[in-house]
Amino acid sequence: MDDKSLEIIGMHEDINIPKKNISQLRTKTDTGAYNSAIDCCYAEEKEDSEGDTVLSFTLLNPRHKLYTGKKHITKKYKVKKVRSSNGIETLRFQVKLRIELKGETFTTTFNLSDRSKMRYSVLLGRKLLANRFLVDVSKRRKLNKSPKT
Repeated sequence: MDDKSLEIIGMHEDINIPKKNISQLRTKTDTGAYNSAIDCCYAEEKEDSEGDTVLSFTLLNPRHKLYTGKKHITKKYKVKKVRSSNGIETLRFQVKLRIELKGETFTTTFNLSDRSKMRYSVLLGRKLLANRFLVDVSKRRKLNKSPKT
């Protein structure tokens, strides 16, 4: 695919996660991250009624305006060692989520992590971006900020 056929996105884009009832979730594009990441206030491996190990998780945190409090259950997940930008390795749960971005639907891997202290609840990583989008860092959506007085 040549560069001319790639959609241009900016540093901040809105996504929808229809199956999780989340719409217009503001994200930050992060070309330094391989996988995408999403804020998760709760994640725990459990045994279901059939004796299978499942992951129970809740997206976002109670202070986020799109927080639903809904616990999601999946058998399809991984536990991966993830290295942060400062070199520290931690184990994180990974799930695949179907998202809508720029009018297209994609399934991509998200690391579940506590991003409650971060400005953006979602980072979009290279695995999602590669061969689909070009990132123009000068293309920014205006964030809703109070006017300075």
